[in-house]
Amino acid sequence: MTGIEVSVATQFVDSESDFVKGRFFFAYTITIANRGARAAQLLNRHWIITNGEGEVREVGGPGVVGEQPRITPAREYSYSS
Repeated sequence: MTGIEVSVATQFVDSESDFVKGRFFFAYTITIANRGARAAQLLNRHWIITNGEGEVREVGGPGVVGEQPRITPAREYSYSS
């Protein structure tokens, strides 16, 4: 499938962070845009996340936030976590 564009916006969450303990909390919003000519459905996800100290964590599973959205041409789907 071509024409799928994924973008990520991060946001620092001060209220969940603790500078003294070296804990820095970030939230993110993922936007999946269908720039193609056919509908697409997000069935699974697989993210490889590297933190500021170089530690790598993999996250995966069916759908996102309990959904498997169908995205028609020229439409977008966004979720936050």
